[in-house]
Amino acid sequence: MTANSDLIIYQENELYGLKDCNDNVIISPQYKEMYPFSCGLALVKNNKSQLGYINKENKLIVPFDLYSWCDPQFVCGYARVVRYNTISGKDKWRIIDTDGNVIVPIKYDKIWSLNESYLHSVKAFIENKEVLINLCIFPKRVVFSGLKYIATYTIENFKAIFNCTRIDVKVNPKTEELFFSYGCHTGYVALKWKPIAPVISVVINSAGSLFLLLHEKKDTGKTNFEKSIYKRHREKSSKQLSNTTSWEYEKENTIDSDSWSDPYGDERAYYDGWSREDVESGLADAYE
Repeated sequence: MTANSDLIIYQENELYGLKDCNDNVIISPQYKEMYPFSCGLALVKNNKSQLGYINKENKLIVPFDLYSWCDPQFVCGYARVVRYNTISGKDKWRIIDTDGNVIVPIKYDKIWSLNESYLHSVKAFIENKEVLINLCIFPKRVVFSGLKYIATYTIENFKAIFNCTRIDVKVNPKTEELFFSYGCHTGYVALKWKPIAPVISVVINSAGSLFLLLHEKKDTGKTNFEKSIYKRHREKSSKQLSNTTSWEYEKENTIDSDSWSDPYGDERAYYDGWSREDVESGLADAYE
């Protein structure tokens, strides 16, 4: 069974382990069950039939016997888990992140499957009452100075590693600063124009904050950036629109967080978020 492009789950003596593409053993066979890695973690079952999540170094991130059921795959860094509540005598659901932190408290009787397109409105139930859980948040403000680079990914590689299919650039209406979102997670933007060769880097700033930064490939290693501020330019011609003007970004709706503004209307929906000029110029292809 394939875990991802370079890791393979294999079975030996009815136990599962992990190999790389060169048949080197990464994790020796030791689990009764093992699921493919997603967002850096894999769900495994030990010889006591207890469930937990491990990373690729076989370090246990979410301990065994903490939950009676776990999502086999993380979606944009989140997974549902179930734990028996001794007070109510019922199974209760919660949502955790890839560090094992509880994001959604253990008070739900059921949480529906996580879907990248609906993380702002995850359906759940408390007894028989239906409620919606919003996992989407705005990014915090950080400084782009004294940057140190941990890793840099192409857009295609970032999507594969972080298990997402879309990356959307948006505007924080409170600050007018640009940020990008993938699922319900966010990163920062350091761009002045439409990117020629966009990449995403994991960086640490002078204050010790670690975050994701979308920037031009040629700027990799640059230690200081100015924040990208939303500016709408009037287009004088279709030729100028496709060649020289900045992106038309989507503004986040802070009044109703379950709604997303769509300045492109039906055409945006038809082109999956890109304007006609972006599609014809090939810009959209760089992100697909």
